[in-house]
Amino acid sequence: MNWEMKRCLIFIVLLAAMRSATFPAIHIEAGVLFGTRSVNNADIKAVYGNGTVFFPNAAVHLWKGFFVGAGYEGGYSRSGKIGIYEEATTLKVTGFEFFAGYQLDTGSVSPYVRAGYGSYSYKQVIDSPYHVEDGVDAVKGTVTLAGGLKLFLAGKFFLAGEVRYVPLKVMPYKDEVDLGGMRFTAGMGLKF
Repeated sequence: MNWEMKRCLIFIVLLAAMRSATFPAIHIEAGVLFGTRSVNNADIKAVYGNGTVFFPNAAVHLWKGFFVGAGYEGGYSRSGKIGIYEEATTLKVTGFEFFAGYQLDTGSVSPYVRAGYGSYSYKQVIDSPYHVEDGVDAVKGTVTLAGGLKLFLAGKFFLAGEVRYVPLKVMPYKDEVDLGGMRFTAGMGLKF
């Protein structure tokens, strides 16, 4: 984790620590989302396909619907066959994300939108005696956009549905590859 991400995480923890009688409007939400992930690049999709993701996250609601938070995306690890010799290959994409957004508190149903910055690592390994280059193992930062709904049920428990777009264009060799795509997720969480 680089220094910028550590600084953002420290900021979020300090905001959460300030939650006391002097800051009654501040509250924390934590949850986890599960769902599907698409891949924009047709060649990558043909080899690895779309996959699943999970997204544990936490947010500090600061003032009148505005919030900041962080999350981790994992779960996309796919195998396939590549090249004219059909060599075995794997692709794994994970990422940390810091975001800010606005949630409209309308009672039991709360729509929200958010934007953030994600640092995504992608690793491709090709198991081949003919492939002389090492696999790809790199990190790239990108903007993320999301929107969703939270349905508050019993007290502080909620169900959530979210659509998130992550544009992730990388250049592992000499050609640009679009590993970005849509995430359609649903999950649950708690409000503290």
